[in-house]
Amino acid sequence: MIHSSSTGSKVEIATVMMVQTTSLEEKIASLTTAVGNLLKHVQARNEQLNKLHDKFQSTPTLTEFEEQDLSVEFNTSKGIHVSTDGFVSIEHMKNTVNEAIANVYRTRVQVFKSYVKSYTKRIEQLRMPENYHPQSFNNLMVMGILGNILLTLLKHATMLEPTEIF
Repeated sequence: MIHSSSTGSKVEIATVMMVQTTSLEEKIASLTTAVGNLLKHVQARNEQLNKLHDKFQSTPTLTEFEEQDLSVEFNTSKGIHVSTDGFVSIEHMKNTVNEAIANVYRTRVQVFKSYVKSYTKRIEQLRMPENYHPQSFNNLMVMGILGNILLTLLKHATMLEPTEIF
């Protein structure tokens, strides 16, 4: 704002906004504490990574297992022939799988033939309650008629072209 007085001199009055500012030293101090906290965090993570790395290095590798001579022995009395490289022929594997399936099938058939459930006396002694009424013949007829209708509709629907149905 500019005001003029009677003497002809101009006086300028400016509105000033005050903002709370921090000094440069305070900013540097807060930044150094933040950097210090970050360094502590990075050191903690680095220690965790070192522990994981040591743990990983201490686990045995595949070559160490190979050196321990963990060989699998095959039962040669069943006729499994293994080459010097440790491979089994495809024909031999097919025959083995077929024999295993046949053995499972034979045992299931024998089990089913020999299984007989006894008809217990308890079942013989069961009686129907006096107020029990089986479904009437009419209800069964209705269900039969509906079933025939559905079968007829299904038969006709299968004869139609898909465009005729929709």
